Amino acid sequence: MAETSSDAFLSGEGIPVELHDVETELVRLWGPSAERAGGPELENPHVTRMVLANLVVAGHSTSAAELEPVLFEVTALYPCRSIIIRKTDRPERKINAEVSALCQIPAPGSPQICSERILLLSGPQAADLLPGAVRPLLEANLPFVLWWAEDPRADEALFRDLGAECSRMILDLPDPGTNQAALRLGLDPKINTHTRDAAWFSLTNWRELVAQFFDPPGHLENLALIDSVRIDALSPGPLPRTAAWLAAWLAGQLNWTPIGTPERSTHELKAQFQGPNGPIKVEITTQNSGSALTQAQIQGITLTTANAQGAERFRLERPTPDSSQIHAKINSTSYCTLPRVVNAPEPTRAKRVAAALQASRVDPTFDHALPHLFWLLEG
Repeated sequence: MAETSSDAFLSGEGIPVELHDVETELVRLWGPSAERAGGPELENPHVTRMVLANLVVAGHSTSAAELEPVLFEVTALYPCRSIIIRKTDRPERKINAEVSALCQIPAPGSPQICSERILLLSGPQAADLLPGAVRPLLEANLPFVLWWAEDPRADEALFRDLGAECSRMILDLPDPGTNQAALRLGLDPKINTHTRDAAWFSLTNWRELVAQFFDPPGHLENLALIDSVRIDALSPGPLPRTAAWLAAWLAGQLNWTPIGTPERSTHELKAQFQGPNGPIKVEITTQNSGSALTQAQIQGITLTTANAQGAERFRLERPTPDSSQIHAKINSTSYCTLPRVVNAPEPTRAKRVAAALQASRVDPTFDHALPHLFWLLEG
């Protein structure tokens, strides 16, 4: 019986357990699993439990079929003790629990890496018991990360309770399709000063490539000469916040000051900032991607500068929506204008969340961009 449950545990099957017995059951299940290590061969690998953080996942409205593959990939990149909170329609005032392992396919000659997953199931009458159920399950002396994957207004009391205690929070809301009030609550620094929007981590490649335009010696001063920015996005719905994040990043890094109120429509945004040498026009345009994409993505960005030698144009773009490449093009008399191609695949949802897990808790760049994001989206 013990060996059968251990096999089921390692295969990812949930083992029902009383909430107060979770730790005892995990010790019992991990024991036989480790003892069955017969060697480093792929057919009979060692089982190594690894925990780098406590990852509490709140995604009540997200189906298990949608969330589980993402969690599996996240823990492959960053092994955690995962504590998943899921609501049910059960009438009893009780938290039900299940435990299972998340094991990755081992490389030849390497041990099999496994982490553990604890599922907490609560009905409407037991919602207020969840904070007290989560706290005893947190591994001591490890970070407590809250991955919130639904509108925080749907369970604001729990969001505020866990958000105030975690060492960092990842807000993983749809883009597009997230209400501005939900985003404002989710990124409220009064709840947690180390909250990050998962959409922010879609921009890593774009930010690096834009910065590289001005890295060569003698070109840093061209940043002060930018007079327009155009961002092209693809979206299955209205204007995405990913594109607004890219504009907000530029404004925050270059100390631009907002002017007036942005003009917004369903698929377009026009705004103006004051830069060191005059006004800067920012335009975001969105092309509807239909059903080809579920998440918005940047398609291209164009920056223009005005100097004594004339206008310069810097362009980054994906040749097609599904391309993993970004093409860099420069029209300037003072640059090498040979086009170049960079392999920069669009990060998956799991890679965005994993990047948020591994990023520094202190991120001045994000903090400088955040007020500009809300100004662009809300005015």
